[in-house]
Amino acid sequence: MNRELTTPTPTIGVLGTGGIAVALATMFARAGHEVRTGGPYEQVVAESTIVIPAVLGVQGAVQQLRPWRGRLGGKILVDITNPFTGGHVDFVGPWATGNAADLAVAFPGARLVGAFKNVWWEGFDGTPDPSVPDIHVISDDLEAKRTFLGLCAATPFTYVDGGGLDQARRVERTALRGVGSAGVFAEAHPATV
Repeated sequence: MNRELTTPTPTIGVLGTGGIAVALATMFARAGHEVRTGGPYEQVVAESTIVIPAVLGVQGAVQQLRPWRGRLGGKILVDITNPFTGGHVDFVGPWATGNAADLAVAFPGARLVGAFKNVWWEGFDGTPDPSVPDIHVISDDLEAKRTFLGLCAATPFTYVDGGGLDQARRVERTALRGVGSAGVFAEAHPATV
């Protein structure tokens, strides 16, 4: 008898109800992945192998996930946050730090991957759009990065290996290209920055 070993299909948990949360949950579901959304968040975290907190800022992600820190051990935690100032014209904090590195410190048992940091949710609705730039994926955990890139393969976007967590600030800063002084998109590329 030939018995094939199968790896359980990863379940993607998306925390949040805003535009990017809905877009990511829809995109991964369309790509054929099992997706958990809504609440209670404790249940979403418990039932997911990959957790994407789609909340405002790294501090929001830390606050949202802190009660379930123990349940994140060994799970892939996907950081999509950027440390913007009001009006989205600059970043808070020094150049040498980035949100992904901050989450790695807050949740040392999680396998941190940074993604979707260089695209704006308004231009990223989960459907093909040639104006959306390549999505940079960063992580110090090469296996977690490969797993996440594999899940993204069936989505309509192009993903590139953006390096390790030391590249977080560089990748995050690319999101500000095309943003005018009022924090709005430049007219040349209304869907991307």
